[in-house]
Amino acid sequence: MPRKTSIVLPILTVVLAAGIFAADTLTNLDIAVPVLYVAVVLVSVRFCEKRGVIAIAAGCMALTVLSYFLTPGEFRQTGLINTAISLLAVGLTTFLALRIESAKFTAKTLMEADQLRDALIGSVSHELRTPLASIMGGASILADMPAVVKDPRLSTLSKGIRDEAMRLNSDIQNLLDAALITSQGLHSRRDWTDPTDVIDAAVDRIGLRYPDRRIDLTLGSNLPLVLIDPVLVEQALSQIIANAAKFSQPPSKIQVTAGVENGQLLISVRDEGVGLSTEEKRRFSERFFRGKRHVGKISGSGLGLWIANTFIMSSGGRLDALSSGEEQGTTIRIVFPISSYTGDGEAVMQDG
Repeated sequence: MPRKTSIVLPILTVVLAAGIFAADTLTNLDIAVPVLYVAVVLVSVRFCEKRGVIAIAAGCMALTVLSYFLTPGEFRQTGLINTAISLLAVGLTTFLALRIESAKFTAKTLMEADQLRDALIGSVSHELRTPLASIMGGASILADMPAVVKDPRLSTLSKGIRDEAMRLNSDIQNLLDAALITSQGLHSRRDWTDPTDVIDAAVDRIGLRYPDRRIDLTLGSNLPLVLIDPVLVEQALSQIIANAAKFSQPPSKIQVTAGVENGQLLISVRDEGVGLSTEEKRRFSERFFRGKRHVGKISGSGLGLWIANTFIMSSGGRLDALSSGEEQGTTIRIVFPISSYTGDGEAVMQDG
């Protein structure tokens, strides 16, 4: 990638190298002067490509050797040691400088690629939402028509279209959320919220998406208000409940509970599904992570719990995953600190 620089740096590099060579040859300043070739190499990194830097470094090393042969005889022994140390310093500096520049270029390239990918995902996802909404609406109306309900084949087909459209809509929402997070456009708008409203809304949403699933809801009495972003927390909880439905079979039930424990609001989602292995438990909130045993068997992008975890953290909470092992169910816990409201609108933490 070409560098845009003025003529000043190349001229400065030549003058600096010439000055060092003259001082190294005409004085007996030991290692102090030849090591200054390191500065020449570092300056060259700012306006040269890799080959140019290597050429300049080689030139500096050649000047160091030439200076040794031009040094008066009485300083030859000391000059030999100084020359060896100078060559080593210039060589190491060149190697490290090129590695650092390469790492910077790679990081910049990856960042630009991520930005382009997120912009593309966001654009495509937005364009898909409108026609998909029409498909979902049409499929829902079609599935409820008396003539379709009476025909088992048409009923199954229309419900399948509706369910797949809802699943696709959820996947698109995950892509939009991921693009929002990675573009640093996520802003938590916290407000004093009744957690009961958020939990009820999430359960109702997933209940419509998975009508054949049994979701048991148990809420503690007099749950305290919490300072959270209700929209993001509802989306996060919906994702967690949807995950519980996806990774367990319809005969089993999903338990959603909420209560106060140790001075904190605890929302728990427990399923009786495939459980978590040790690796899955450790990496469950990583972006794009999917357990090897689920690849090709259960659809997904590996974004759901990463998004949920990010949304929960943006409201000051945390996400925990508990499981006794594979095929032994999973419990995802959302924990929020409980604070009290003061007259000036500030939150004061309560003692647990």
